[in-house]
Amino acid sequence: MKPTVACLCFQLLVCHGLAEDKPPNVLFIAVDDLNDWVGCLGGHPQAKTPNIDKLAGKGVLFEQAYCAAPLCHPSRTAIMTGLRPSTTGVYGNLNWFRDIPQYKDWVTLPQYFRQHGYLAWGGGKLFHQAHGKFSDTASWDHVYSRRTGVLPPPEHDRYKHGLRPKFESNPILARLIDWGPTEHPVEANPDWKTADGAVQFLGRDHGKPFFLGCGIYLPHLPWYAPKKFFDMHPLEDIDLPPYKADDFDDIPAIGRRMGERHIKHIRESGKWKEAVQGCLAADSFADACVGHVLDALEKSRYRDNTIVVLWGDHGYDVGEKKIAKSALWEQTTRTPLIIYSPAAASAQGRICRSPVSLLDLYPTLLDLCGLPKNAKNEGRSLAPLVKDPKTDWPYPAVITHSPHWYGPCHAVRSREFHYIHYSDGGEELYDVKADPLQRNNLAPDPAYAPTRAELNEWLPRKNAPHFGAPKKK
Repeated sequence: MKPTVACLCFQLLVCHGLAEDKPPNVLFIAVDDLNDWVGCLGGHPQAKTPNIDKLAGKGVLFEQAYCAAPLCHPSRTAIMTGLRPSTTGVYGNLNWFRDIPQYKDWVTLPQYFRQHGYLAWGGGKLFHQAHGKFSDTASWDHVYSRRTGVLPPPEHDRYKHGLRPKFESNPILARLIDWGPTEHPVEANPDWKTADGAVQFLGRDHGKPFFLGCGIYLPHLPWYAPKKFFDMHPLEDIDLPPYKADDFDDIPAIGRRMGERHIKHIRESGKWKEAVQGCLAADSFADACVGHVLDALEKSRYRDNTIVVLWGDHGYDVGEKKIAKSALWEQTTRTPLIIYSPAAASAQGRICRSPVSLLDLYPTLLDLCGLPKNAKNEGRSLAPLVKDPKTDWPYPAVITHSPHWYGPCHAVRSREFHYIHYSDGGEELYDVKADPLQRNNLAPDPAYAPTRAELNEWLPRKNAPHFGAPKKK
């Protein structure tokens, strides 16, 4: 992909010492399934994520950031294409956007940077996979890491919770729902090697600005991690998340189906504390990988001219309503988002409390790097909030989830309310300040009809068909 004339001219000026400012680099860090169980967001009081917390103290922490979809592939497709799931029809994990004729040649976020003179390297899970078609090698100049996760324990140390038969109806869950410490050295694990690949990149000279993507797979299940990270969270000290036995009594049928399907087996077996420990340990391991990269950036020649973005692709519920993602509540849609820009020093260490969407990352990075807008982006630039987190932001975040059997369902998250609209017309509404755990569904209350109507106006009015969905028998 050829750089623009403007960028070539800039490079010549740099070579001759005539350019006053260099274009900023981008360090783009994705952490899979990372929910708000990080210290700076307080999702669990025992979360230990010092490196992510340090970045939050340096950049802008978006306290109310939400995914475009609560599932890996549609969320990442929205981030990388700048298009909503309801636009592309990519709602699940099995369809690829480039197989859709109108998006075959779509310019992704890293591709756009390449078109404007940047070097784009990616490693680990950035698109849906780290290798093969779903890694979109066309987006990168080079893919430096194609493996993810951690090395598993020996087979005789797996599934010691004894619950695997409970999940046999879902083979994917049966394979993934496990946790436990491993004896492998930290440095031997694929996620650490992905982080180390980014470290090596930052230690080299590059003749042009770069877009460096680093995708960490943990805390995606299974929650295996080196023993030292389990030791950070002693089982006997684990606090369980809040839980309400009749939580689903006042929500529509589709919401109930999205919810309490698997956690009951873990609760009833007495293994919930073990699961929470596993998730906390996986979070801490992922944080260590992030810290390895951030430490290298701090020691590099690129320290003062690199924008850092850290994001999780969606939320994850570890027992409040379910054990999984794929639902439209706060627990499964809220995600960490931190943006550090050297050019916005006055905003460093500040918190933005406006609801924002990960869909906004594509236009935001173009804006922060001074690149031309991509008119096809459906998100909004968050650059004004990066510069001043208190800037007026009247927009809610819109989240979409559409399993084959439901049809498109959506949530709208404003500052005051979390509204869910299911494909059959069922609704949920929560006052997020009075009811942060979303226990009291206000949708049936006539007094809130104006609120529901106002939030309903933000729903997508046209939903693309589910691309690749199996035909109904």
